[in-house]
Amino acid sequence: MKAQRHSGTSPRSCPQGQDQNPDIFPLSPSTWRKTPFRQDPSQLSIVEKRGLVIPKQHSSYLIKADQMKLMMQSKKASSRMLISNFLKASHCLYPLKIKYVDNDPEINMWKRKRLQDLIGSLASSVEQEQVYAAQALGCLGETNELVLSALQNALQVCRSLPVRYEVTRSLVLLGCLEAAVVRELIGQLKRGSPMRRMDMLAALRVALHTWAAAPEFQRMLVAARSRLIQILEQLASSQGPTDDSSFSAAACLAYLDSSNPTARETLQRCLVLEDRKMKMQALILLVRYMKIASATIIQALLDQLCHSPVYKYRADSASLLSCIGLWRIQQEDLEDEVFMVLLEKLHCEPFLVVRQTVAMTVEVLHMKEQVWDIVENRLKEKCKVTRRQAVASLGALGLPNKQVFFTLLEMLETDSSEAVRIQVIKTFSILGMNKRHVLKSLLMKVDPKGPLGRECVKALRGLQKSPSTQRDPTLRDYEISQEVVTGVSPLASCVLRAGR
Repeated sequence: MKAQRHSGTSPRSCPQGQDQNPDIFPLSPSTWRKTPFRQDPSQLSIVEKRGLVIPKQHSSYLIKADQMKLMMQSKKASSRMLISNFLKASHCLYPLKIKYVDNDPEINMWKRKRLQDLIGSLASSVEQEQVYAAQALGCLGETNELVLSALQNALQVCRSLPVRYEVTRSLVLLGCLEAAVVRELIGQLKRGSPMRRMDMLAALRVALHTWAAAPEFQRMLVAARSRLIQILEQLASSQGPTDDSSFSAAACLAYLDSSNPTARETLQRCLVLEDRKMKMQALILLVRYMKIASATIIQALLDQLCHSPVYKYRADSASLLSCIGLWRIQQEDLEDEVFMVLLEKLHCEPFLVVRQTVAMTVEVLHMKEQVWDIVENRLKEKCKVTRRQAVASLGALGLPNKQVFFTLLEMLETDSSEAVRIQVIKTFSILGMNKRHVLKSLLMKVDPKGPLGRECVKALRGLQKSPSTQRDPTLRDYEISQEVVTGVSPLASCVLRAGR
C-alpha cells in the first residue's frame, strides 16, 4: 500500500489477476471481473438513472436555526444606515455625463455622407478647404479606419505647412501616435510659433490623458517616445511654471512617464501659485498619475479643501486625500490635522456633494468610527450650534445605529432650538428616511406659516419621491392612526399613503 502511494498508482489501476492486498477496502472491481472490460465506442457511456439517495430531511430545529442565521446575517449587513445606501452612485464623485446616441438610420446616413464629404475635401486643390476638412475631422472625434487613413494619406502627400499642421493636430486629437505623426508633432513643437506650439500641446495633452487613463494592456504604443520626452522636457524647463506651454509640457510628461523628474519639479513649483485652477491640476497629476505624496502636497490639498472658491476643487481635494491613504499621511505626521479639517468640513461645507465626498474620504482613511463617536457625543451638548453641526454631519456620514436615529426623532420633538429641529428634518430628507414614524412626526408639524412647517412640507415632497429601496429594514414600521391624517393637507395625505 505504501509502495503504491509513493509510486502514484492506486489499486484501481492494477492489472487483472494481480494479487490484491486484503487490507485495502473496498477492493478493486477487477478482482471480481471474469472477462476483460471493453467499452463499445458506439454505446453511450452516461445513462440517466434515478439514484437511490434519500433526500435529506431537516428537522424543525435545524430549519429554525437556519432562519435565525439568515436573519442575523441580514441584520448585520443592514445594521448601519450608511450614506452609501442613499447615494445613487457612491463611487462617483459627480454624475456621469450621458452621451447622446442617435440610432436614427437617416441621421446616421447624413453623418456618413458628412464624413465622406470631408474626406473628399482633404484631396481638394484649394488649401482653405483642406484646412477646414482637417479641423472638422479632428473636432468630430470619429476614430474609424476610413478617417484615420485619409488623414495619414494627407500627411504623406500634402506639402502645405498649414494643412500639415491641422492634419497632425487632428491625428493627435484622435489618439493616433504613430511614427510619422510623432515626427511631424516634434517638428511642430520645435519650429512652430508659440501659439501653434500651445495648441499642439493642448491636443497632445488630451490624447495622452485618454492614453494614461486606459489600462496598461490596452494602451497603444507611442512611437519615438524617448525623443518626444526629450522635447517635452526642454519645453517644461525653458519657461517658468506660470507659463501655459511649460505646464502643458509637464502634464504631458506626467502622463508619458510617471517618474520623470522634470515633470515632478515643474508641477511642484505650481503648488505655491495663487492660481487655484493650475494648482488643482498640478495636484491631480502629482497624486493620481505620478503617485507622489509629501507633506507639501498634503498641505496644499488641505488648503484647497478649506479655501478654494470652486466646489469641484474642494471635492477633488477630498478625493485625492483618499488616494494618498492613511499610511502616507501618518508618515508625514499630519493625521491629526487632516482629521480636524475633515471633521469640520462635514458640517461647514455648503454643498452636499462635497460633504458626501468628505464622508467617503473619512471612511477610506479609517476615521469613521471616531468621527461617529464625536458626533454622537455632540448631539447631547448644551450649545445649540454644536448640536446643529452634529446633525448636519450625520446627514453626510449616515447614521451608525438605531439609537442615534431615535435620538434624532426625540430632538425633532423636544429640542429647544428651532434651527436644530429644522436641521434634523433636512437630515431625514437627505438620507431618504421615509419611514412611517418619520412621516408621522413631519405631518404633525406641517404649517405653511412657520419656517419649521415649510421645511416639513419640503421634506415630505422629497421623501415622496424617494424610492422604496432606501427604506431602512432594521427599523420597525409603525402604523399611523387615522386621527393623524385628519386635518392635514391633500399633499401630506398622499405622502402618508405613499409611505405605507
